[in-house]
Amino acid sequence: MKSKLLLGLVLVLSGYCRAAITYPKAPDGGRQLVTANANEILRSDPSFLAGFRIEELTIANPYRNYYVGLTNLASGQLLAAVRPGGWTYLFMHGTNAVGAEELIANEKTGNALQFNGFYQSNFSNETLEALRIAEKLPQTRMQDYEVRRLGSAPILFHALWLHGKSDDIIIPLGATFGRWNALQPYSESQMIKLLKPEAKKVLKQPNLLR
Repeated sequence: MKSKLLLGLVLVLSGYCRAAITYPKAPDGGRQLVTANANEILRSDPSFLAGFRIEELTIANPYRNYYVGLTNLASGQLLAAVRPGGWTYLFMHGTNAVGAEELIANEKTGNALQFNGFYQSNFSNETLEALRIAEKLPQTRMQDYEVRRLGSAPILFHALWLHGKSDDIIIPLGATFGRWNALQPYSESQMIKLLKPEAKKVLKQPNLLR
């Protein structure tokens, strides 16, 4: 059973829609830029990406990052109020993520991508764990869901967002500080009930950078 689950995850990350989980089409040239950036940083720091050479890694299909503001959350808005951000590419060794790179669209052209940062935090593997859970959900066997990442930094909220035609599934990532359950699927309405009071609480803080 475990080997089948790992195989399914590899197929999903490679773009094979085994569980009706799909990835958006990123602007052209992203994968080449990610590879070039990774090679450059590995020349100066070979320990980056867990010490693996780029030839030993697979660059997974990218997903888009989306953000929502505090005032929107405080008024009960979530997915309708999101702003699109950069594209995240995970560096995979087998079924484990050893790092990630984010690219953003050039503000002038709207399409050409440019480097925005490298990451080695646990969120990469948390995203993979959320994808493993998503694979087994009954909803993902009935319709397509596009992989996205959703966040609101001021309240330390980060989640895997599965966007479907008829509904959306939100799977929070850690740390949640006991406010909601990590890696538990929520509907949008359920998530709003949890996020709204948190946003209101933070908005009351003085000198808040929003």
